[in-house]
Amino acid sequence: MNKAFFLITGYFVLNIIGGFVLPVYAQAENEYYSLKLNKFNLSGYAEINKRSTSEDFEEEDTDDDYTYKNYHIKFGQQVSGRLNYDFSSFIYSKDYNAKDYLDNVSKIFKTNWSYYIKKNKEQVIELGLNLKYREKRYESSPKNEYNQFTAVPAFSYAKKDFYTIDLSAGIDNFNYLEPKENIQHKLFGKIGGKRYFLDKKLALTSSYRVERLNKENINRKRTKHDIMGGFDYIFDILPIYKITTRINRGQRDTKDEDNRDEDYDYEYQQYYTKTAHKISSKLNTNIKYQYFKKDYITADLDHKGFYIQNGWDYEILDYEKSRIWLDLGLEHKDADYSLKTINSYKKETAEIKINYIRKKDRYTDNAGWKISTSLEGNYYNFEDFNDDKSRYYGRLSGEKYFVDGNLVLGLDFKYRYTDYELKDDTVRDAVRVTFRYNY
Repeated sequence: MNKAFFLITGYFVLNIIGGFVLPVYAQAENEYYSLKLNKFNLSGYAEINKRSTSEDFEEEDTDDDYTYKNYHIKFGQQVSGRLNYDFSSFIYSKDYNAKDYLDNVSKIFKTNWSYYIKKNKEQVIELGLNLKYREKRYESSPKNEYNQFTAVPAFSYAKKDFYTIDLSAGIDNFNYLEPKENIQHKLFGKIGGKRYFLDKKLALTSSYRVERLNKENINRKRTKHDIMGGFDYIFDILPIYKITTRINRGQRDTKDEDNRDEDYDYEYQQYYTKTAHKISSKLNTNIKYQYFKKDYITADLDHKGFYIQNGWDYEILDYEKSRIWLDLGLEHKDADYSLKTINSYKKETAEIKINYIRKKDRYTDNAGWKISTSLEGNYYNFEDFNDDKSRYYGRLSGEKYFVDGNLVLGLDFKYRYTDYELKDDTVRDAVRVTFRYNY
């Protein structure tokens, strides 16, 4: 019933806006309403995957394998220069090898709407509406099953080269099936902005979000706050091209993350600085340092740590109909658990990826097809050396363009091999088929 109402409402909203609102503005500003903008976009993918929870969460402390199936389809339209919308659906299925009580299926339906009240060279005023409906069903844990409905209207104002302001508020309801009176009703609001200085070389940004639960629950914070601040700066001189810094602090709920199946509240802190460097016309690099900390209300997963990443991009060839470039990534990560110390670990990562594009013609960047392949190694040293492991990935991805680039078909393969210190080694693989079509 909720899903039917969700889709019918979207259909009527589209017709009302298209039939009444748009003609009024079209008469005033015809330049925004070319029929060429009336484009439809259809995309989707199907994925079958065998993976581990250590690949899903920042903690990486647990290593529970599961089979994962994911199906997605999305339809969108750029109705005019002012109105855009899309509808999408996801179906996630997880089957854990050793934790049957976490086996579940999630069905998610979303729609996003964007309408520009004003859009010119000097300023942009935009209204938005995002709706989401999710069903989560567990195979053997009915008390954790729920239906979720989220509605978020938003407003954005941007003055070119000066500042932007973003406002949003909404509701987020979790209706648990057992017991039926267990309903979590959340109200939230968010304000954010960005201010430019020095001909846009310097940008200051910040946001604040507050969330209020309808009633006091055990092991839940009734009011949650989330604060972010930071800046971006573009340099005139090499070798540093750009520096980005962000600081985040607040409280969250793991239900906000679609890929986590346990339900915990936690407080977090996060800080990172990233620098981008242009070494030459063909060689770029970046360095990122991030500190993180999480304190859970009930789970014994409290931890803090940091990681340092270094990425390199090198263009080997860009000639007529061919382009080849190389990506290299390095990372060191250190995580320290205060309550469950045996989960503490250090990790070293190295990845190399080569990409090839065959252009449709020598005069444009339109691709005829492209392919990439990569190898990655991860080496974990835990506080308890019996948990030490090495994990390797091999990936192969390809895309082929048809109908002047309006149709794209893709295929991705991933192979994973894990060498455990004491446990039996494991092999996991994954395949994803994708498509995109514009018409």
